[in-house]
Amino acid sequence: MDSIERLATAGRRERIAARALVPLDSPLVAIVAAGALRVFRNAAFVRDVTLFYARPGDVLAAGALFDERSAESGAQAVVDSELVLLTREAFEALAAGDAGLYLDVARNLGLRADRIQQKVEALSRATVEARVAAALLELADLFGAPAAAGTRLELPLSQEDLADLAGTTRESASGAVAAFARQGIVRGSRLKGLVVLDRAALEQLRTPV
Repeated sequence: MDSIERLATAGRRERIAARALVPLDSPLVAIVAAGALRVFRNAAFVRDVTLFYARPGDVLAAGALFDERSAESGAQAVVDSELVLLTREAFEALAAGDAGLYLDVARNLGLRADRIQQKVEALSRATVEARVAAALLELADLFGAPAAAGTRLELPLSQEDLADLAGTTRESASGAVAAFARQGIVRGSRLKGLVVLDRAALEQLRTPV
């Protein structure tokens, strides 16, 4: 979102240390200004469910924009991060003079809804291999950096983080990554520093014919 600086003038900035938890039950609208956060929802009887990874410009606890309870339970900073926090009324006052703010938010929430819908469909019928491929593509799209032979994942994420995003166990996620490495689709075994070498192959695995 290009208007983060404007939004910050109507609210406040808050720094979040890496691994710190951020509850999303506040009436304030939260927008990522820097860093990356894992957004999750608490689930009964199991570990919290990773919904998506947020990057700068992403809106957290979007329910606050509509005076509704947020679907997200909380977020955890992956690296040192920064949020802009402001009230719904302050956001609306700014948006009254800049309709582009609403367009930015609508685009952001629409893309997020599409990602989550794809994930729900994958969890219901896709293989573990397909779900891990989809998770790697999501991370590469959001946080990948160009490398000599592909896209390098730079975030300090673990195989357990990958498993949470793919909706599987750490052992299964590690096994899938090892299989991808043997096939020359990725290089590396640890998630941080892993290089996606063959994006087309991951795409095909994610959406098998």
